[in-house]
Amino acid sequence: MCFSERRGRLRRRWRGLAGPGLVGAVAAAVWILGAGAPASAAPLDEPFVGGLSFDGPTSPNLGAVYWNPAALGLVRGFQLMVAASARLSTVEVNRAPIGPTGAPGGTMTFPTARAHDLAWPSLGPRSYLALSTDFGGDRFTIAFATYMPYLQQISFPLSPKGDEPTRYHMLTLDLRNLVLVPALSIRFGGDFRIGFAPGFMFSTGRLSFAEDLGLNAGLPAEDPQNAAGYDISSGNGLGDAKFSVTLGAGLYYRRRSFELGVAYQSRPLGSDVPGVEVAGQHTQVTLPPADQMGGGGVLTCPNQQSNRCVFGDISYRLPDVWIGGATWRLGPGVELSAMVRWIWLHVHDRIDVRLSGPTLDEHNLPQHVVLYRGFKDVWDTRLRVSYWWRERIRVGAMLRLETSAVDENGVNAAAVDGFKVEPVGLIEFRVIRQLWLGGGYGVTFMRAVDVTNSAFEPTAATACTASGNNLTTEACQLRMAGRARPTAAGHYTAQTQDFGVTLTLKF
Repeated sequence: MCFSERRGRLRRRWRGLAGPGLVGAVAAAVWILGAGAPASAAPLDEPFVGGLSFDGPTSPNLGAVYWNPAALGLVRGFQLMVAASARLSTVEVNRAPIGPTGAPGGTMTFPTARAHDLAWPSLGPRSYLALSTDFGGDRFTIAFATYMPYLQQISFPLSPKGDEPTRYHMLTLDLRNLVLVPALSIRFGGDFRIGFAPGFMFSTGRLSFAEDLGLNAGLPAEDPQNAAGYDISSGNGLGDAKFSVTLGAGLYYRRRSFELGVAYQSRPLGSDVPGVEVAGQHTQVTLPPADQMGGGGVLTCPNQQSNRCVFGDISYRLPDVWIGGATWRLGPGVELSAMVRWIWLHVHDRIDVRLSGPTLDEHNLPQHVVLYRGFKDVWDTRLRVSYWWRERIRVGAMLRLETSAVDENGVNAAAVDGFKVEPVGLIEFRVIRQLWLGGGYGVTFMRAVDVTNSAFEPTAATACTASGNNLTTEACQLRMAGRARPTAAGHYTAQTQDFGVTLTLKF
């Protein structure tokens, strides 16, 4: 009988848990979860919720809170799980030359922009903490977990001259969505189970970019002298976050050597805007150097007040996620699993930025900016084979294929994505009687993207202003969609390596 299917109750006690192996493991977990750094990632989605481990909609571990709450019923006794992953990533942007109007094909060139990050997990990003109990039976299992299913972090180096190649689309982007999730699994006869996992989501973020004010006036495009800087930040504490709720549910069924699981995770509900909101109480606006009143300094309050009087608000939508998977037990200790996630990213078409402040009008600064996203649905498919050796060591290999969240013409510095292939190696072994340690490594191969027909049209901003801001014109409709911005034509590449460690205590 497979280790994961044991039905006998094991009366485990606490003695022996304070040995050197456990103390070292707990200390390592605390250290791993204590540090943080910016990271480059695929737009919004975190592909390894629960860490790089043997997760999935039919897996008997605490990653089931996300992957399929019904599968929590396979988790025996009391368990505590801590998972952390790190990511080494490099994103390169090589923009095509432009002309005076901002359209591609001119003589104005740009240096290579490179975002190179080694991201360690912190309390939230790239970490997963969960605990569960089955109350000594097989009918009910409850669990609690905290993690970030939606996360995007990327930061490009700043230039003292304010002429960064990526500045009109993104300089710094850090969108975080932390969820606290209670979950329940109920068995209804045989091996049919249902599960529920409502979530409480807390959204924070920071967004930094430049606004080309010269486009509206018909001035030469992308002149740093006519660029205003926007830096909207909420802070990353729970007290800085905006609140919403999510709903999750799943089904699990097993018949002999075949297991099937399906699950659903809803988009955020109950917020003041469609999707999630980031309250930018730490907002700063930098005036263009050509501004006659401010001369390029930070926008100040009336009468030179020291307190802040400019506030920002960011809103964007998050997807629904459907998850399905099956596992076949091919022989003693050998398992083959296939799974797929359908991520409804097509709802995330824009980031809506609104600002308020008594001095914005005086400097003709836009108080409503739309950043075009234009995402489409993503299919994330995985095939994994694993082998148990004497119920102490489990090794596995997985291949992950993921479609791009962005059409080729929509790729820009804030959304570098393409078709991806990622092989992953996994291992899990028992250190002492109650402690399991797991690890994983994956490397992502993404094809380079050449954008020749960019979705962004800088001349639309000039044309919309010339029409008297007639909203029925095509140019003004492009501006309302966030596409009347400098072009993003160019060559884009991304390289990513993922590392993960998982600690599980089983009593």
